[in-house]
Amino acid sequence: MCVEMEKRSADAGMGTLTLLSLTTPFLQLIDAEARGFAEDKLVLVLTEFDSSLWDVRAVDERVLSELRHHYPGVKDL
Repeated sequence: MCVEMEKRSADAGMGTLTLLSLTTPFLQLIDAEARGFAEDKLVLVLTEFDSSLWDVRAVDERVLSELRHHYPGVKDL
């Protein structure tokens, strides 16, 4: 599965629905990073260390606000 994700994400990358179709619900990523772009600008980086520890970096504060709302135990770094 990871080989397929790597192949599809080379070059132009892959859309959210494609990523979800390859990972949900049976794949847990460890030490993985996903990057989101709007046009050619990096706007989101998700780093998963294990199933309980994520680092989320976003250009848009609304993304972080939504995460804080849905996950009250979240900590700002």
